[in-house]
Amino acid sequence: FALVPLLETRAVKPLLLLRADTAMQARRRDWVAWASYAVVVAGLAAVAAWQAGSLEASLYVMGGLAAVGLVLQTASALLVRLVRPLTRSRAFALRHAIVSLGRPGNQTRVVLLTVGLGAFFILAIQHVQANLLNAFSLELSDDAPDMFLIDIQRDQEPGVRALVDARAIEPARYIPVLRARVVGVAGSDVNLDAYDDVRRRGLGREYVITYRSHLEVNEVMQEGRLWDGPLPEGEPEVSIEEGIARRGIGIGDRMRFDIAGRVVEARVTSIRDVDWSEARNGGFMFVFRPGPFEDAPRTFIALVRAPRDPVARAGLQRELVSAWPNVSAIDVREIIRTIQGVVQNITLAITIVGVIALASGMLILVGAVAMTRFQRHYEAAIYRTLGASTRRLTAMVAIEYGILGSLAGLLGAGGAVALSWAVTTRLLEMDWAPVPHIPAVGVAATALVVLVVGLVASIDVILRKPLGSLRGE
Repeated sequence: FALVPLLETRAVKPLLLLRADTAMQARRRDWVAWASYAVVVAGLAAVAAWQAGSLEASLYVMGGLAAVGLVLQTASALLVRLVRPLTRSRAFALRHAIVSLGRPGNQTRVVLLTVGLGAFFILAIQHVQANLLNAFSLELSDDAPDMFLIDIQRDQEPGVRALVDARAIEPARYIPVLRARVVGVAGSDVNLDAYDDVRRRGLGREYVITYRSHLEVNEVMQEGRLWDGPLPEGEPEVSIEEGIARRGIGIGDRMRFDIAGRVVEARVTSIRDVDWSEARNGGFMFVFRPGPFEDAPRTFIALVRAPRDPVARAGLQRELVSAWPNVSAIDVREIIRTIQGVVQNITLAITIVGVIALASGMLILVGAVAMTRFQRHYEAAIYRTLGASTRRLTAMVAIEYGILGSLAGLLGAGGAVALSWAVTTRLLEMDWAPVPHIPAVGVAATALVVLVVGLVASIDVILRKPLGSLRGE
């Protein structure tokens, strides 16, 4: 990395240093410098491939970094140009602060790029985390079931009901379930006569099905109408989930199911849209009209609001397992705590990367102040000679770095919101919702950090007496 800027010194002519009025000459294409750029890029790609264990993943990383860098560089140049009209402001401190942003050697765009990139990383992962926690409903409501009991046999249901209802906050809900496979479809658009045809259509797996006469709160009827009451004499009826309908199955089609060795043919009468993020309220691909399965071998799933006390919850699980070893008790709150820990660890890791990028931006900012220190000393001496006070000089520096930090924060926050939307909706396929306080706090914090660092790095410029600088001239 040091080789890249050092190679540029090879093209500097001595005349540029000996005569300040000499114009910059056009440079030839430096193939050695371009080769050093290629080596740096290849090194980064190799490290990314090594860490990810995939060359394809490293190409995605490098492409993403290049795209983000290009966008930030272009946006920073545009923002600096947009604030340029403020150089005509009547406010002395604001006018000269904007002029300082274009100072030779000030590296305004580089600082905007690095600081904006750090803010981008930090705010993007915070925004994605907020949407993940919301999408997974990690904060259970007080009336939501938080424990599932699975594989309750028919003869065990009365005993389980008595034990659970005596210890739970409220009586549990019991959902009858069966296991079935689709073995054929006869429809207007799709005809699947053999199981191999069913499997190629993507319907070959085993499904958990149920029967009821109502929609759950996480279901919306898309097409058709749900039945009322048990099935009268006639053909069984089934309601399918929207994902099944996308495979070419529609209202009126007949589907054949293998349920416990018995083949049942049912007519599709409705199509439902299921919100799987609220699956605690029930989520099934196939729901049958009650009637044909009253005597079929079935089990039950119990939705329980267990005691909030961890000791009481563990005691309930222990008694269930002791009495009925085949019954599985799934504690949703424990799963949620595990998911929260994973999400927080991922967030912490990426936030550390963002903090490192932000710290790099701060170091570049300090270096930029040091590079222009001589010119700043001379300008401050002139201002003092003309009557500027320490307060006015401090205001100029504060406005300059406050604007720089605000622009970097805006760049990072804008990119973070766009990235969180893309990751949430396209990659994770979840609903995205804006979290306004995250970018707002991020912009304010970035502006404050850059302002403080800029002021601290410029203390000697603000406090230095003008006589020493003028005598040096």
